[in-house]
Amino acid sequence: MVTDWEAVPDGEDGPGWVEVPESGWGMLAAWAAGTDNLRRRPVDDTGRQVRVTTEAGGVSETHFEPFTARDRQIVDESIEDYLRDAGVQVPPRGFVWLMCLPPGIDSEEELSRRINGGITDAAPGAVHPGDIAPVMEHIVDVLYGRD
Repeated sequence: MVTDWEAVPDGEDGPGWVEVPESGWGMLAAWAAGTDNLRRRPVDDTGRQVRVTTEAGGVSETHFEPFTARDRQIVDESIEDYLRDAGVQVPPRGFVWLMCLPPGIDSEEELSRRINGGITDAAPGAVHPGDIAPVMEHIVDVLYGRD
C-alpha cells in the first residue's frame, strides 16, 4: 500500500502520531506507510531557526539564523529529488506530514531503528533511493501487519 498524497486528510498529531522528518528518507517511509496512515497540516516556518556553524583557524563558532523561504525551497527540493530517484510520486509542497506509528512501536526513534535495521538486513550496502524504496515498502508493510 503506497500513498496517494492528494488523498491524505488534514489532521493534527496526537497519541500514536509523529511528525515525518523533513528528509527524502522520512518521506519515503511516509509514502510506504500509505494514505490511511498519514495526515497533513499546513507548514508554518514562522520563528523557526537554523543553527549555523563556521570554522576558521581551528575555531568553531555557532549561531542561529532565521529559517528563510530559500531554506524551505532547499528542503522541499531535496525531498523531491530523493523521491524522484526512488521512482516515487512527490508530495505537494506546503505541508507537515504526520504518520501513525505501527502497532507495537512507541516512538519515531524506534520506527527509524526498525526500518534502518530491516534495510541493512535485506539490502546491505544499498544507498540509492531506487534500491531502498522496494525494501522500505516491504519493511513498512510488515510493521503495519500488511504482509
